[in-house]
Amino acid sequence: MPDWNEVWRRRLALNRSTPAFREGVELWSDRERARRYATRLASDHARRVAETLSDLDVAPGDRVLDIGSGPGTLALPLARAGALVTAVEPAEGMLAELRAAAEQEGITTITTVRGLWEEIDPACDIAPPYDRVVASFSLTMPDIRSAAAAMNAAASESGSVHLYWFADEPLWERIYLALWEDLHGAPYHPRPKADCLFNVLYGMGIYADVRMRPMGDTVAFATVEDAVDHFTPRMGVTTLRQREILRDYFREHLIRQDGGLALPGRSIYAAIRWQKQG
Repeated sequence: MPDWNEVWRRRLALNRSTPAFREGVELWSDRERARRYATRLASDHARRVAETLSDLDVAPGDRVLDIGSGPGTLALPLARAGALVTAVEPAEGMLAELRAAAEQEGITTITTVRGLWEEIDPACDIAPPYDRVVASFSLTMPDIRSAAAAMNAAASESGSVHLYWFADEPLWERIYLALWEDLHGAPYHPRPKADCLFNVLYGMGIYADVRMRPMGDTVAFATVEDAVDHFTPRMGVTTLRQREILRDYFREHLIRQDGGLALPGRSIYAAIRWQKQG
């Protein structure tokens, strides 16, 4: 039987070895880039956020640990629902957006902690136990077994852990697969997917409930240049030739929709949930 934690580690390492690939702190520490991300996310992923909030089913006063919170995609609506939220996020640009949004709304029930989950000391940096522990599309920890064990440990005796991850290649990753070699002279290596994650959990004795859901990847853009600008930093584009490659791709694949342009796509994500394991 394969060591699925090692499979995850190797696939993630291969992904990170992709030339010019950027993620996490390197990509999202820039405040303006984080602001643009937050603005687009609010309109493009409203349905998926609503599904996640339904899964978490928080009551006023519940304590929630949001790992990889980004600009507050879940933390803000959870706080509006009355939850006490600890948001862990490594990128300062994302945390700045979260704090600014919370201040603007007068929300005082979100505590922010800057750092990678695998570097967090629960005894010093956060305040377990939590009624809900959630990591939504933020599972980029090389040792996913240890990361999941720490999440389980942070949950209260009656609490639950909720992970969300890709079951196949999302729209943006399919674009990477199509264009990376033309842009950088080497192929893009995809991230490990939910099948690997489930097997890691199973090997830990965690028999999680798994639900497959459509991602609904269609992304709206005002113009072709808007699409090029959106993907330029994420795809390590720095030259005019590379921008022209992006431009040609979007000229071919964008469609007219609702008075603007849209990049259609569809993929599947996994909603993985378990009750606290002893």
